[in-house]
Amino acid sequence: MSALETYVIGWRESVHAIADLCGELSAEEWASPTDCPRWSVRDVVAHVAGVEAMLAGTWTAPVTVAATGGKVVSPDYTEAGVAALRDRSFEALEVLLREAVARRATQLDPLPDDPTSLAPSTPAGVSWSWAMLLQNRAIDVWVHEQDIRRATNRPGGLDSTGARVTAVTFAAAMAYVLGKRVAPAAGMQVVWEITGPSGFTVSLRVGEDGRAAEQQDTADADTRLAMDLETFTVLAAGRRTADQVDVDVSGDRFLAGRVLAAMAVTP
Repeated sequence: MSALETYVIGWRESVHAIADLCGELSAEEWASPTDCPRWSVRDVVAHVAGVEAMLAGTWTAPVTVAATGGKVVSPDYTEAGVAALRDRSFEALEVLLREAVARRATQLDPLPDDPTSLAPSTPAGVSWSWAMLLQNRAIDVWVHEQDIRRATNRPGGLDSTGARVTAVTFAAAMAYVLGKRVAPAAGMQVVWEITGPSGFTVSLRVGEDGRAAEQQDTADADTRLAMDLETFTVLAAGRRTADQVDVDVSGDRFLAGRVLAAMAVTP
C-alpha cells in the first residue's frame, strides 16, 4: 500500500466517524467547548465540513481572505470558513460534510501517480504536493475527531489508520522539538515511551551540530517521558499542556519540563 493510499484510508475513516458522531449529538453537546482553542464541537464540525466542501468544490465560503502564500494556511482563512457556516443547522452541517466526502472520495479515485506533484486544490491555495495535502487532511480530520470525542465523552479511534499516520508524523517532529526548540547541550538524550497497544518509542540524542538524531541505545537517556498515545497526540497537537495530562517523568526533570512545554507541533 502506498503512502497516499494510507492517507486516504485514514482520512476516510475519520471523516465518516465525524459524520456518524454528528447524528448522535444533543444540542448541548454541539455547543460543548473543545480542546481546540475558542471552538465548540459545532465549530469543529463546521471547520471540517467547510474544508472538505471547498476541496470537493461543493461549497465556497462567501468571504475573501488573502492567501499567505508558501505552505502555511493562514489562521484567518480557517476562522473565516467556520464563521461563514455559523448560520447552518446541525443537520445541514452533517449533510454538507457527507456530500463533500462522497464527492471527494470519487475525485481521489484513482490517486495521482506522482505524490510530489502539486495538488490542484488546497486550503487557501497553499503550495502543497499531493502527499502533503493528503497527509495533512488525514491528520487534521483525525485530530478533530478526537477533539469531538473528548468534548462529548465518546472515546474511540485511537487504533485507526488516522491515529497511526498522526502518531508517526508527530513522532518524526520530535527531532525538531528537541534539537531546535529545546536545544539542550550536545550529548543530551530524551526518550518518549508511548505505552498501550499502539505504543512505540522515540529516542533522540543531540549531536555536536545541535541536531537531534535517533539513538537506538536508551540505557543512558537523560530524560524519559512515558505516556499513552492519546496524551502524546494531545500534547503534540497543542490541545493541552503538560500540567493537564498524565506523564510519567524520570531522569532530568528540568529538561523534561522544557521538552513537554515545546511539544506542540500544530497550532
